[in-house]
Amino acid sequence: ELIMSQCSIPLHIEVNAKSDEVLGVSGGYLRVRIAVQHDDDNLEKGNDELIALLSRLIEIDKSRISILQGKDFRIKLIGVDGLEMAQVMGKLKPHMKG
Repeated sequence: ELIMSQCSIPLHIEVNAKSDEVLGVSGGYLRVRIAVQHDDDNLEKGNDELIALLSRLIEIDKSRISILQGKDFRIKLIGVDGLEMAQVMGKLKPHMKG
């Protein structure tokens, strides 16, 4: 059985943004803004939006991205199946604002 690799990416999420965007790396975290209003009812929507954004930018299926830790918090650990950290960051770098 072939076991795919998984890289883990620590993220810091900013909500209530005007648009979805990847800011860059700061303090060991990949900083991402998402345009979802923050309240307890929107936690799942915010996570879904984050996964959709990363999926689009990294160019992989959403099913290959998971939230490993921090589902209910702004600091999260994201898992990306089948790619190494350098590959993920290489895909995200052109989209980074900062």
